[in-house]
Amino acid sequence: MTDDDFLTAAPPEHWNSTFAQTLVGKTLLVGLTYLDDAGEVSDREEFWGVVISVDETEGVTLDLMGEEGDTFTLPPQTSNIRPASSGPHTLESTGETLESLDYVSTWMIHGPPQPANDED
Repeated sequence: MTDDDFLTAAPPEHWNSTFAQTLVGKTLLVGLTYLDDAGEVSDREEFWGVVISVDETEGVTLDLMGEEGDTFTLPPQTSNIRPASSGPHTLESTGETLESLDYVSTWMIHGPPQPANDED
């Protein structure tokens, strides 16, 4: 594997094509925890959306709910997506209650928050 392959393709143990295809049309809650250079939590963000596309190279793209026209693309790692627990979920950041979700994905990110894919 070359450095280019590493940057553009999911490692085989992290991408399940069969599972990925089942995600389209499902709701997904995403939790992002940002860590500073010292490894301390600097920010947290959570949002949800409907999966509109999956691609082993491009990742898992969500149509974000509540922000018309906004999308967010997760890295191509289906191994980081797990079934959501049953029942309502309350977003800590907004207090919004989601009656049901299909999946949850949480990420630890080293560095400052970045704007969503289609924001300037």
